[in-house]
Amino acid sequence: MIAEYKTKTNLFILLGIVVQIAGMMIGTEIELAIRGIGSILFIIGCCFYAKGKGYNGAWGLLGLLSLIGLLILMCMKDKHKVR
Repeated sequence: MIAEYKTKTNLFILLGIVVQIAGMMIGTEIELAIRGIGSILFIIGCCFYAKGKGYNGAWGLLGLLSLIGLLILMCMKDKHKVR
């Protein structure tokens, strides 16, 4: 994985998860908006992860499936890995 994308991936995925959890804890009428922002951050992180592995960033839309999508991305072959 390209190092430049690794940092961005970790940051956005972590922020996305934290914001989604915070949105669930608030429990008011803005909960959906906050969780939506968290989902967007998570998807951006998945896009960086896909790019870092050598795939088109559109593969990051697997983030719509939340952790299942991230797991699928993790199972995909890293095109930048030298064997």
